[in-house]
Amino acid sequence: MAVASLQPAAVVYREEQNFDWRVYALVALAEALVIVTLVWFYQGGHVPGPGGSPKDLALALFAGAGVCAPLLVVIGLLRMTTEVTPTDVRVWFGWVPTYRRLVPLSTIQKIEVVSYRPLADYGGWGIRTGRDGERVLNARGNRGVRLDLSDGTRLLIGSQRPEALAVAIERAVRPGV
Repeated sequence: MAVASLQPAAVVYREEQNFDWRVYALVALAEALVIVTLVWFYQGGHVPGPGGSPKDLALALFAGAGVCAPLLVVIGLLRMTTEVTPTDVRVWFGWVPTYRRLVPLSTIQKIEVVSYRPLADYGGWGIRTGRDGERVLNARGNRGVRLDLSDGTRLLIGSQRPEALAVAIERAVRPGV
């Protein structure tokens, strides 16, 4: 069988979530602070270049990391996509996916729509682990779908439409019902 003949599984549910605007504002603030700091150093006569001092080299490295890191965070993490296909549930973070979780439907034992407290229960949003070891993948809000898996682990997937996500997973797990 040729690789070109393999078709991706049909998506029966898809949800894309961006993080809260405050997260993007925090990243923008960090970027602005880096730029202000660089301007301040530049006005102080510290210009990185050939033959510069070690302090100037450190400034150049700080500038590169400080300008690039927030952009990489936005591109690589600050978006969550959830898909349900006839074979699995997929969750990934980033426009360019940096974290992926694939859950085969055959491993799902229980599906439950839940409300939770992201800050109190899991320390915030993103890729988290609860006190009891439950893995949490969420971008915003306080509702989601909890999956109990056959290996005894639990996964909570945050959603803005948890009922629709739960129905899509249920129909994919039990297509004839």
